[in-house]
Amino acid sequence: MHARVLELDRGEVTELDGDPDPSDLPPPPKGSRHGTTWYCLVDPDEEVLARLGEQLDLHPLAVEDVSVGRQQPKVQRFGAHIFVVAWDLLPGDDQRMVVGEVFFFIGSGWLVTVQHAHGQEVTDLCSVMETHGRDLGEGPVAATAVLLRDIVSRYTAAAADVETELERLEGEVFDPDTTDDVARILLVRQNIGRLERAVASLSAALEASLGHFEELALDREKLGPYLRDLIDDIAGTTVLATDQARALEAIVSSHESNVAMRQNQDMRTISAFAALLAIPTLIAGVYGMNFKNLPLVQWQWGWLVVTALIVAIDLAVYWRFKHRHWF
Repeated sequence: MHARVLELDRGEVTELDGDPDPSDLPPPPKGSRHGTTWYCLVDPDEEVLARLGEQLDLHPLAVEDVSVGRQQPKVQRFGAHIFVVAWDLLPGDDQRMVVGEVFFFIGSGWLVTVQHAHGQEVTDLCSVMETHGRDLGEGPVAATAVLLRDIVSRYTAAAADVETELERLEGEVFDPDTTDDVARILLVRQNIGRLERAVASLSAALEASLGHFEELALDREKLGPYLRDLIDDIAGTTVLATDQARALEAIVSSHESNVAMRQNQDMRTISAFAALLAIPTLIAGVYGMNFKNLPLVQWQWGWLVVTALIVAIDLAVYWRFKHRHWF
């Protein structure tokens, strides 16, 4: 577990406790109207979450969701605080997207973020806040909007990467030298699925909960347009992900047709070679029976004529198959 307790005040990020005792996290200090106490936790255990839940009066169902993990993106209002689940899409090995969960508890004068690493690196939210903390104003809602905007920027980057890979697949799906179509198509399909699930639920949830965020915002007039712009960005990425899923289905259909065409061509080529081999086999088999009345058997140059006949018939059949594009 890693925990930091910070104070956000007028765009400044101050460390209150860089390595707090997990069993004794400090309560939000009273005082500054603009100040926000931020509990930044990575992989906390159930004891820490339970203690923090009691201290900040967090709803038990929300705390349970954080403990269990593997939640879908959503926004819920629990009394005086808002609970947000977002997926952070991070680049993994072999162009595979890795899903990192980020949980937000947003209250009056305080903010809790919880990240589950699942053995992967997580985004340094503190660095994000130190860089962009002044952008959207004061208060926990503004801080949440800054962090969500950073997460959404990775959605946009992920969608751009998928778009680039789709263009490559479209160009290579009919290339006979390409042999890894299936693996790449499955990878892109997995990435699109994760992107769709990350943005679709979050977009609708944020739009439905916009009023709740504005209630907790210290400066509604300033923050409102940024929240709507954030929702529009997510909605745009949702539409793009849906279009990409449709484009991938078209590529899959083209790939399947291409594979069927290749298999059909292979079968025709195999059949043509079988026919070419059958001709000399048949003639040689008949002459190998040593019947006395077979043509040219008694002539000393008969074998040469039969061989020439076999070659001539094979050449004629080969030309016919070639003319029909069986080779």
